[in-house]
Amino acid sequence: MGNFNKSVLINPIVARSKDEPHRAATPLELFYDLIFVVAIASLAATFHHAITEWHHVDHAVFMFFWIFWCIWWPWNSYTWLASGYDTDDAQFRLASFAQMVGVIIIAVGVEPAFKESDFLVLTIGYVILRIPFIFMWLKIAYDDVVSRPVALRYSIGVFILQICWTVSVLYYPSWYIFGTLLVLEMLVPYFAESSIDKGKNTKYHHEHIEERLGLLTIIVLGESILASVYAMQKVFDHYTPELGILTAATLLILFSMWWLYFDDKVEDKLENEFVAFVLGYGHYFIFAAATAVGAMISVNVDVVTNHAVITQEHAILGLAVAIAVYLISVWLCHDLLLDKKGVKRYELLILAGMVIVIALTVKSILLMALSFVALNAIRLIRRHREHSRA
Repeated sequence: MGNFNKSVLINPIVARSKDEPHRAATPLELFYDLIFVVAIASLAATFHHAITEWHHVDHAVFMFFWIFWCIWWPWNSYTWLASGYDTDDAQFRLASFAQMVGVIIIAVGVEPAFKESDFLVLTIGYVILRIPFIFMWLKIAYDDVVSRPVALRYSIGVFILQICWTVSVLYYPSWYIFGTLLVLEMLVPYFAESSIDKGKNTKYHHEHIEERLGLLTIIVLGESILASVYAMQKVFDHYTPELGILTAATLLILFSMWWLYFDDKVEDKLENEFVAFVLGYGHYFIFAAATAVGAMISVNVDVVTNHAVITQEHAILGLAVAIAVYLISVWLCHDLLLDKKGVKRYELLILAGMVIVIALTVKSILLMALSFVALNAIRLIRRHREHSRA
């Protein structure tokens, strides 16, 4: 890390080299991820119960994606900042810890926000989380002359929006205002990174960013594995063939979701600023859909064990929709960006369509799982043949 090893306390926060070899996620980043997963798990559990009880489903789905954005967006912002400027000293660690406190408060605020549209606690957590983020950018503006314009645009943009969020939640709660602020939040990086010399501001490390996105994907899929554990527990408690098949099928689906995601690498494409934005923002849908898959697996277990109000048809369709969103999102962030040719370009979209058709017709989660396995087998055989010819 060169200059970054001057002190264990406080170092100038200047841009790290994009060509730094063997750049891997730090223990602090992994700890940071786990704190966010606590909030995601709280949201998934609340969503699971709302769908199981078939209680205001349209509201539940909307709130799930809205609150998930409130959790994901700070993680996304921090991840890209840390990729470019992590000094791994006391100041950076303490600033990161301060953000984690905000995430814990967000986790506490998930249930009142979801069930009662009471966003006060969630907003307190969000603002606490963003304040150290603003100070980190101000420190970069002070220390790094080259990054100063970008850092100031980030810090000013985020600061103004935190005031707007607070005022809106306290005095003018409105979904129209919330939606506008969400859009403005996502535009801050675009304007902050904009300059005459397009694409030269960003200091992130391509390999590191791809690893960070992949790690959270693993963690979120791991959360979904807990739903299969829930199913397995029911199998041992009260075995039925239907429950056994459901457990096996969901494990096949989750293993295949992991396999399909990590089948490709896109780090070589990240030099393009447009690709970077598509990859960064597109992962919101990957993370949210993977979380929803876990919740819907638990819903289907409740249906099979007669602990749900929702019908089996709706539960299977809900799982299929969550899977389809995941597949389409992975296609957007991988296959489309890699510009694959021929049928390889559309395989994930075809599988997404098949999953929906299966849910609407034969209503078989096992057949969905076998479709996943078939695509993975086709890709594996094709890759083996390509390597054999090379």
